[in-house]
Amino acid sequence: CGSTSRAAPSTPRLNGRLINLLRRSPQRCRLWLRPTPLQAMGTGVCCMQKRLDSSIDWVADVNVFTAEGVAAPVGHGKPQMARSLPSCAPSGALASSRCGPGDCGDGDGLSAEIAWQIAADRKQQVYEAASLLPVLYDVRPPEWDEAPHTGTAIHRKTQATRGLASFQKPQGVSAQERLHSYIDSLQHLSANSEAVAKVFEVFEDYMHVHLLLEHCTGGTVYERILERQYFTEQESAVLVKHILQALLAFHDKHLYHGCLTPDSFRFLSDSPHAPLKLVDFGIELKVHRWDAVENLNIGPDLQNPQCPQFFETCRLVFFAPEIAPPHQPKRKTGKGNVPVPMAADAQDWQVNCAWRVEDVGEGHDLLDGDLLADVIDEHADWVDEQQQDVACDYGRKFAAADVWSVGAIAFLLLCGYPPFFAPSRNTILARIHRGEISFDPPFWSKISEEAKSFVTGCLQQSCWDRPSVHAALAHPWIQRLADSSPSGSMFTSFMLNLRRFYRTSLIETYVANMLANKFRHEDMHDFLIRCREVDMCSTGFFTASDLKHVLAALGHNRIAEAISDRFLKTFRHPGESYIDYVALLDSIYLRQQRLFEEELWRHFQRVCQSTGRGTQEHAGRIGIGELVAFFGDPLIMGLLMREIPESAGVEEAVVSQRLQNGIRQHCSGRGTAHLEFRGLAALLLKLVRSYALPKDVIGFLGRAEREHLDSISTVL
Repeated sequence: CGSTSRAAPSTPRLNGRLINLLRRSPQRCRLWLRPTPLQAMGTGVCCMQKRLDSSIDWVADVNVFTAEGVAAPVGHGKPQMARSLPSCAPSGALASSRCGPGDCGDGDGLSAEIAWQIAADRKQQVYEAASLLPVLYDVRPPEWDEAPHTGTAIHRKTQATRGLASFQKPQGVSAQERLHSYIDSLQHLSANSEAVAKVFEVFEDYMHVHLLLEHCTGGTVYERILERQYFTEQESAVLVKHILQALLAFHDKHLYHGCLTPDSFRFLSDSPHAPLKLVDFGIELKVHRWDAVENLNIGPDLQNPQCPQFFETCRLVFFAPEIAPPHQPKRKTGKGNVPVPMAADAQDWQVNCAWRVEDVGEGHDLLDGDLLADVIDEHADWVDEQQQDVACDYGRKFAAADVWSVGAIAFLLLCGYPPFFAPSRNTILARIHRGEISFDPPFWSKISEEAKSFVTGCLQQSCWDRPSVHAALAHPWIQRLADSSPSGSMFTSFMLNLRRFYRTSLIETYVANMLANKFRHEDMHDFLIRCREVDMCSTGFFTASDLKHVLAALGHNRIAEAISDRFLKTFRHPGESYIDYVALLDSIYLRQQRLFEEELWRHFQRVCQSTGRGTQEHAGRIGIGELVAFFGDPLIMGLLMREIPESAGVEEAVVSQRLQNGIRQHCSGRGTAHLEFRGLAALLLKLVRSYALPKDVIGFLGRAEREHLDSISTVL
């Protein structure tokens, strides 16, 4: 269940047909078997169970009919590549050719059919079914302070270790084609570039695509620098040059990342001379944008990516203004009411407002003139920007976004803190969109003017004013590797600043991953209330020590202790780490939604296989008649009941029946008898999280959320 046409190539079918052909005329053909093109490129070097997944690359002593219908022998004692055969005939079945097996002699027809079947097989993408991934590899999840979509995979027989990157596929057909094209380009690029981690294998199903990458064990840029006793400007220039060289290979192939951070790179090994490799390809952001462009009316918001890294301040600070979400002006409130976490599904959830819902009191003007003016101005700017994109090179814009990120990384490597950094996400966005940078004298007094010139050029506000990667590599600071900089190491403050910033980024990721697994939906409301109580000045952020106290008060002592043991003590130095708890809640929500969808998908596959629908034809769909079996599964109901507040006091049987009624009504209104899994997951998440909310929570909800609850109650 869940396999697709790309995940299950036509090799077994092709081999079976060729075997039948050879049985009819074995003396006419001599076949050489060799691994598939991806295996030859290195994508399957560690797979021992390729089953029948071998394809025929070489054919000799076979008469192949050209487009003119003249029989021409292929090979006389010397094998020739079968991938040159598509030029001999139009693409497609043999029946469309001028001379088929029925028109010509039996032997000649068999030769042509074999050749054209090989040519057709060469056009198939060799993506394995995702169900084979745990069969071939021992998949290990990431550490708690690592990105949730990463991991490692150890081959069960050879013990070869690969990096694992997993992503949800876009929903639209066109967007999925773009994803496949992007991955194909990555495979060819990584096979020929030493600066990009190699993409060895690709697994996919209806929901996900999994990349097996070259395993880089040398650590991040942060870790390599913090292991040193001192760090010089010349070494910063060397690192930036390696980053630019990795991007150069990307941009030369018309590929762009879009959201580079220092975590996007890893050293290949612990060796002092190990190469720095690009291990993150920005796929998650691209999936979001492709879905948004393909579904302009009902898809996600193009300007507000629903990606966790956009709610982690230590990652957001590296994103260009054309990639970062727009700055949201703070709304005026009549009573100062606190927002409450009430989120809808991915289709109508606005990431910047998920935890900022205002309670509209009596006498409060529903039409905020300042907000309306800001929205109109932003829309006008957006229209102008889209017109520029149409008139100019669209790829140039995203190439310039990568250059901006390189400039921000270079800024960090020169002073220990990134540009535009602030304790709150909203302030960071405001600074990014203003684009004002300053070289503070205490930290930049020992930095050369050439370095400042390089950073200033990369961080130009207009994407059209930034240099290309080629021009950045030709900058004197990169060419001469900062030979004009003052000798000796940087100030002691550089290491202190970098250690503090790195500690904050680890705490953000660790706490978001842990709480996404621990929190129920109502726990997020309690967490927000506690944070508001600690934040006496309503700034939206507090220190990591305050976060420890909040977690301990909510009963999460182990997480609070881990923050001290793993981060505060390990990275001990003067200064506090500040956490934007509003952005943290957004990040937790996104992770929870992803975890819910992935667990539901695993159970969905299992139920489909048990009911005999685990085939490619029915992958990712469920019929109305199968709802009883679906909701009758105890693991699925257990997952759904965890999303319903305990204070609701409802029985599982009642929830099951009401959810089935809601789904049937949803399908009836759309005139369909089937429901795609993505739509099913979004609908279930909306229904269970809006089911019988406590009255004290409803009292805090804004007008839009109360209307949403009314509509859900009507459906139920």
